[in-house]
Amino acid sequence: MSLGRRSPLAAVVVLATAVSVAGCSADAPDPSTTSATAPASTAEVVVAADVYRSRIDPARGGIQLSVRNDGAAPLTIVHAALDSPALETPVERDRTTAIAPGQTRDLAMTLTSAACPAASEAPPDALLTVVLADGNSAEVRVPTTDRLGQWADWLAAECFAAAVAERAAIAMRHDPARDDGALVGLLLDVAPRAAGLELVALHDTVLFGLVRAADGGRATSVALAGASGADGLAPASIPLLLTPARCDAHALADDKQGTLFRLDVRVDGEPGTVTIAADAATRAALYDAFTRACGL
Repeated sequence: MSLGRRSPLAAVVVLATAVSVAGCSADAPDPSTTSATAPASTAEVVVAADVYRSRIDPARGGIQLSVRNDGAAPLTIVHAALDSPALETPVERDRTTAIAPGQTRDLAMTLTSAACPAASEAPPDALLTVVLADGNSAEVRVPTTDRLGQWADWLAAECFAAAVAERAAIAMRHDPARDDGALVGLLLDVAPRAAGLELVALHDTVLFGLVRAADGGRATSVALAGASGADGLAPASIPLLLTPARCDAHALADDKQGTLFRLDVRVDGEPGTVTIAADAATRAALYDAFTRACGL
């Protein structure tokens, strides 16, 4: 999918109809936004919205809802949600955010599970609960634009990962017994659940390079051929070797994706890639091993 296939929302969305009054008050809103200068009714709420994922969002399972206030009055949002038939449950954010006229705020949100197979690839609607001048709140629905074309990609990746998870539990584990100087031991644990999954290759990360056990050479990926049998996967702990891709403290301190490992697989013959994230204990152990290997 092209990252620039959709342009930002060109026209504002005027929400004068089809809104429901929530009948609740804001959670400690900015007093300046609940004065007579706040919108008197939903007819005065004029906003544009889009969704995108920042560089750090994949690591935290997040997404950004970007809201621009094109109205004449300050806008206070006390609750935001992303609603789509492609989600098991709406993505929600309970935090007060004030947006001055003409300004844009990005609201960081945590994604929920995709409903697979996805019923729609259209970007979600934003449901915004806003404070009106009389102190009441109302909900408005805003269609969003997929700023970078990432929404459909995320849905496809989530549903492919769900198909993989139906067939096997796959996890990473530090193998300290194989640490040796600049080398860091890693185990890819595979617990089969159903047939139809074949492991193909594991890729390096921005923090760790892969090392071929046969000759000690660096590699960007390591083939996992032979990890699958005719009757499907067998339980296995596949040994792998890592080495720091770079050795500066800044790389470790700022790491967001260094322990996210991309794994090429085939599901019922269909190729794809899933991301295997190291759990908190493994991530900490790999960071410690990185520090030792680099002499930091």
